[in-house]
Amino acid sequence: MLTEQQYRHYKTFGFVVLRQVFTPDELAVINKEFDHGLKAAYRHLPFDGKVRHWVTMMGRSTPFFASLLEDGRLCGIAEQLYGADTLGVASDANRYVGDTRWHPDTHSIHQYGIKFAYYLQPVGPETGALRVIPGSHRNPYHDELKRGMPEFGLPIEDVPSHVCASEPGDVVGFDLRLWHASYGGSNDRRMCTCVYYNNPGTPEELEATRKQGASNGKATTTYHRPGDPLVDPYWIANADGSPKRQRWLDRLLELGFFQDVVGGESQ
Repeated sequence: MLTEQQYRHYKTFGFVVLRQVFTPDELAVINKEFDHGLKAAYRHLPFDGKVRHWVTMMGRSTPFFASLLEDGRLCGIAEQLYGADTLGVASDANRYVGDTRWHPDTHSIHQYGIKFAYYLQPVGPETGALRVIPGSHRNPYHDELKRGMPEFGLPIEDVPSHVCASEPGDVVGFDLRLWHASYGGSNDRRMCTCVYYNNPGTPEELEATRKQGASNGKATTTYHRPGDPLVDPYWIANADGSPKRQRWLDRLLELGFFQDVVGGESQ
């Protein structure tokens, strides 16, 4: 759980840096599952440092990743910030190539939640650390940036921002609406995330969240794995009968998520 100071920092600036959330033993497991999960997902396209690899890590062969959404260290914070009915959506792994442009992780100010990002290498200002624009999760600043960012023409590193330098084990949590980027990363920047959505209530939130779900469904095609399900059927099956996960699944299916997922064996 966040302290009162961390809570206020997040609500005001849109992000919080949590030091050494994962232990060395957990990091060893994370690295092992990371290598296995991405190699299995991209047998057809081995990593060459030119194309980003991305996959949700929610199958039988990556049990630590698959369990993270229900880990109290993360879901407890998500629920503290957005309510007990917050929805766990994805646990994933990335091998990034080069810089990442400025962007929010949602198409609408009405669709929000938290992304927890954690890197498997040390990252700093010149080596791909997450950069955020504090307060840009709120309007009118958020929409002003949406209109103005294309016109500024500034290099990534020249946009006024805060750099979230981190070491393996650290976690950066940020509002999905927060504008963020990365500069100077290597051609194999290893970052993993856990994503939670606010449970939409208003008509605007419902519409925006349904649209986000439809957009998410295209991700495997975008990242060179057409035909693969967005989320492993193993996680959807919820064989262990987790009440929390089942509540998430019931609501997300109501909202049109995971429509591409059918029965089958996990990787």
